[in-house]
Amino acid sequence: MSISDLPALNATLNAVAAALLATGYVMIRRRRKTAHRRCMIAAFAASALFLTSYLVYHANVGSKLYPGTGPLRLIYFF
Repeated sequence: MSISDLPALNATLNAVAAALLATGYVMIRRRRKTAHRRCMIAAFAASALFLTSYLVYHANVGSKLYPGTGPLRLIYFF
């Protein structure tokens, strides 16, 4: 895995964390406390991995400016 692969990994880890948070919400609503706890711990782990990967990427690449212009730039920053 190279530095250029990390943005895709970051997006994947974020999506996994979001899915685990949503699943955890459903589990607690269904009163499944053990499943909820496991989802929350897994979401925390995915978020920690994301943060580590994000920091490694930006430590090596630095800041990157958004190259687009016009309405897409506004949508991106929104």
